[in-house]
Amino acid sequence: MDKFNENKRKFTIPGVRYLFAVNAFLGLCVAYALRVNISVAIVAMVNQTAEHKPSKDNTSDECFVSPREIFSNSTSEPIKDGEFLWSPEMQGVVLGAFYYGYVISQIPGGRLAELYSGKWVFGISTFLTSILTLLTPIAARKGVGYLIAVRAIEGLLQGVELPVMIYMVGQWAPDSEKGLLATIVRCGISIGAVASMPLTGYLCDSDLFGGWPSAFYIMGLIGCLWFVFWCLLVTDTPLTHPFISEKELKYITSNQRVDHRKEVPPLPWKRILTSVPFWAVFVTATCQDWSFFIIMNDLPTFFSTILHFSIEENGFFSALPHLTHTIVGLAVSALADFLIRRKIASTTVVRKVWNSVSEFGMALGLVGVCFAGCNVVTNKFLFISAIAISGFAHSGYVLSFLDMAPEYAGTLWGMASTISNLNGFIAPLVVGALTNEENTLRQWRIVFIMTASILAFAGVIFIIFSSSEKQDWADQEPSKPDKSDEMLTVPKTSSVNKYIPLN
Repeated sequence: MDKFNENKRKFTIPGVRYLFAVNAFLGLCVAYALRVNISVAIVAMVNQTAEHKPSKDNTSDECFVSPREIFSNSTSEPIKDGEFLWSPEMQGVVLGAFYYGYVISQIPGGRLAELYSGKWVFGISTFLTSILTLLTPIAARKGVGYLIAVRAIEGLLQGVELPVMIYMVGQWAPDSEKGLLATIVRCGISIGAVASMPLTGYLCDSDLFGGWPSAFYIMGLIGCLWFVFWCLLVTDTPLTHPFISEKELKYITSNQRVDHRKEVPPLPWKRILTSVPFWAVFVTATCQDWSFFIIMNDLPTFFSTILHFSIEENGFFSALPHLTHTIVGLAVSALADFLIRRKIASTTVVRKVWNSVSEFGMALGLVGVCFAGCNVVTNKFLFISAIAISGFAHSGYVLSFLDMAPEYAGTLWGMASTISNLNGFIAPLVVGALTNEENTLRQWRIVFIMTASILAFAGVIFIIFSSSEKQDWADQEPSKPDKSDEMLTVPKTSSVNKYIPLN
């Protein structure tokens, strides 16, 4: 108690856990904006008329005259020709280069957060990525190899971010609010796309800094500004925040599965790697990330080359589904917390039902796209619906590692992400190979049916094998607390904690 009293300030801020959540949300907004803006910008960077083969235009004429002219007042304006002669395969390499580095740093990122500081691992990685984003136009004009190298280094830096954030949510979120707080934070991924894609489209179509370079300059500056606020307002855990009230601190720490220890326990590698629930989440995350990368990286190309969206319209309709995804995610996460808190359903049941709605719902939406043909209105509706319903996953597989082993959540997420994010460069290469010589609706149907099948497989695996009970290999005896931690320690006699309410 003495330690806490020594650090008390004359005033406190109510709801400091939400201050953390908002800053973490904005951090993921920035991180994913820096990651995906090139998916829209590349359309303006590449010379679509000349391309790498002077006689070939990879834009399909299949839907040139379509129901769009009937159902929409918008017109398809020609996209400005860019300055780079990159083939579809090379564009796939550029889009996928980020993930060459991204898959390397997942496990180290999670473990560094657990052992040292999640705040600084996340903050510094995002800041350095912002600096490299500012340098992207210079690298692209110097040569495609330099651009690929810059994107790979950005991926290496950002690979730490999601494992770190999963771990930090486990430190800050009381179990009774874990679903909602985790969803607020992770919705930064979707909102980052919602904000960056139309903004990137607008900037690429403008004359600011020569068009497409402005998309990288503006995003990089926003990232640097965010870093300042992150440094000032966030701490690693609620125990070290200077403005948290004693009441809120007790509420958080008494309502968690995680033990705030002086030393992080060693990882039980053998027991983790032989845990069936761990592998169920691992497989689900891998399959889910395939669909994520297809939507984030290749949907703008489908809209541009098949449905002939203008650069601004492309940015808007590539981003709109992610806004609906965020709204759905927040609503259903609050409902999931309510059901668990009132003991209407167990945590495992809620996770499995919510995850099933996400996986099977998105799969059905993509199957529907295959029958939509050139009907732009139907395509828009199905993509918006499919990505929106995937918001159920925020209270599905996403929280499973925090349920199973909150002390190791960062490392576990890093282990799963190391493999699942291989999809980041495999998916663009597969799409490039399928559409390079024959960029048609038939080839894109193969892409969407493949993705729907992978999602359905993940849904089945999660239903059968997953669990949200804290695993015995994670429920180790806590290290002996010192006297300064006594007020923060509440005996836990079962997996359902007895917590101290705020009111």
